[in-house]
Amino acid sequence: MSFFPASCYRAAAIATELRSRGLNMGQRGPKRAVILAAGMGSRLVAHDSSPKPLKPVAGVPLLVRILRTLQGEGIRDAVIVTGHRGDEIKRTLLAEPSLGLHLYFVQNDEFDRKNGVSLLQAAPYIHGDCLLSMADHLYSPDLVRRLRQFELPAGHCVLGVDRDVERCFDLEDATKVRVNGSRIEGIGKDLADYDAIDTGVFRINADLVQELARIYQASGDCSLSDGVRALAQRDRFLVCDVGDARWIDVDTPQALQRAEAMIRVFGDTLGDEPGTSNIPIDPEAMEQFAPSWVRAVQPYNEEHFDLAASRPGVVRMMSNESPFPPSERVLRAVLDAARNAHLYPNGSRTLRERLGAREGFDSEYVSLGNGSTELIDLVIRTFVGPGEEVLLSVPTFSMYEARTRAIGGVPVMVPMTEDNDFDIHGIVAAVTERTKLVFLCTPNNPTGNKLDEASVRRILGLGLPTVIDEAYHEFAEKPESLSHLLSEFPNAIVLRTFSKAFGLAGLRLGYSLSHPVVTRLLGRLKLPWNVNTMTIAAAMAALDDMEEFEARRRRLIDGRNWLVRELSAIPGIEAIPSDGNFVLMDTTRVGVTAQGFVDAMLAQGVLIRSLNVHHASRTFVRITVGDEAQNRRCVDAVRHVVMRALAVDAPQQELGLAAGMLPS
Repeated sequence: MSFFPASCYRAAAIATELRSRGLNMGQRGPKRAVILAAGMGSRLVAHDSSPKPLKPVAGVPLLVRILRTLQGEGIRDAVIVTGHRGDEIKRTLLAEPSLGLHLYFVQNDEFDRKNGVSLLQAAPYIHGDCLLSMADHLYSPDLVRRLRQFELPAGHCVLGVDRDVERCFDLEDATKVRVNGSRIEGIGKDLADYDAIDTGVFRINADLVQELARIYQASGDCSLSDGVRALAQRDRFLVCDVGDARWIDVDTPQALQRAEAMIRVFGDTLGDEPGTSNIPIDPEAMEQFAPSWVRAVQPYNEEHFDLAASRPGVVRMMSNESPFPPSERVLRAVLDAARNAHLYPNGSRTLRERLGAREGFDSEYVSLGNGSTELIDLVIRTFVGPGEEVLLSVPTFSMYEARTRAIGGVPVMVPMTEDNDFDIHGIVAAVTERTKLVFLCTPNNPTGNKLDEASVRRILGLGLPTVIDEAYHEFAEKPESLSHLLSEFPNAIVLRTFSKAFGLAGLRLGYSLSHPVVTRLLGRLKLPWNVNTMTIAAAMAALDDMEEFEARRRRLIDGRNWLVRELSAIPGIEAIPSDGNFVLMDTTRVGVTAQGFVDAMLAQGVLIRSLNVHHASRTFVRITVGDEAQNRRCVDAVRHVVMRALAVDAPQQELGLAAGMLPS
């Protein structure tokens, strides 16, 4: 190792010292460990805080915890490779009374290089079998025990791996391992095909050091993974399954919180049984018990509902609700049903029979949900696992994406065309071996356009589970459902809701139509009693009140057509024809952002919706069709906002409309 002359010079003296202490590295179970603690750890610690190896975890420095674990499992000597703030680390460890280990310190001044260089600095101490650990990996004694007792053939090294990939806290940053039997076939953070995770604890010998030296001489740098790959190519790097032994890479503030939570539950040694601890419970640490995909989810923003409720007199034209309250028949049914509110709901079978019969199917084709949003979530959870893909034509209803992310799925966005048409070719081209589900919203929210049957057939022909969301289908001039395709395509799932045309958004009822096999699949995950007694009664009464339903539907269609015509007559505004109970409006030529337009409309007492969350262009806003008076008020407000905007040079000034113009 000519490139480390100082280390080589010391090697003989160190070896003599070890022999004088009677250390026999040939016996089963190594007594020595090398710990790499040279890096800066910038993802975990601030520049002016403790160095990463000394970062307190539940009140004890990270490296002290590691050394205590190793000491408790028979390790007698520890070689600490330091780098960044090495003197501080050395002073702290030498002053720690709980450590009875013989400590050796090696300074790596090249700590900005890869971790293999740190191991090379410890080369004089690696004569035979020894453990190797990262300074930022906490692990239970059982993990050390498994590695020390592993039957390791001469000339081989072994890595402790976790085959339970899903329990890895930060899978994206973890080092992945591909295993063939007991041998390593591949290793790396970006490995696409893998079946285990590197725990950061090894059992090694001088052969690994020699491989790293060769790589260093050739390239000027080397990582541990480089050396593992080199030995693995000669079938000399094995894996030891750590089983249920707990471990975590403490590399980020989030991982630190999870580590402290693990210690709180399982004690300082992360042992087999939950224990008790005097560590104060940090409320923020609760988040770290959730999977990474749950922590990344943004909840549905309900602020516009709160805003509308807090402003008496504001016109609610933002959420595609019906402007009409429930009919007297529905209200009476709800009140009568409330008398039995002490009993669990019944009547769902009768309701399913009625809903199925409307489409020519029996009740086995119908599932009920607490709104169609529950059914969206149910379908996704039924068919999609973490890392699997869901195809979405965007812009569209934001709930498809949100619920996909909530279970760790991957939403794949296929943009609509410039004319807001579905890109069927793009959807088909986006299908991969990971695709599990397709969502088609028709009429689409927020663009309001329908998919033709031929296009839907093409998508269904792929054989993938495909949701056809018909939440707005009653608002077409001549409603034509695609539910008849169920007879031909068992992969079709049609969604409907009572929130829109039936005007029961607050009572929450949706239903799906699907092949009985799919219905039974959904039933395996559906919670019992998910639809309450009053909602069932309200739906039954609404189905008995179809004359009132048709009259209201006609008023909304007429109101929508009137809105499109009147809004389009305003300079700078383009109102796009729709088959829903809403109108998409393009404000591009007005020179105001979508949110700026929404704020200015609120100043006029009308609440509409920006579509940023739907992945629409920033210049689009959506207006829900109201009753005749609400529609007139909306058009007057749009006209006022546009005239004010076009009268100034800087569009930013329009944002000022929100101040001083709010109704009292």
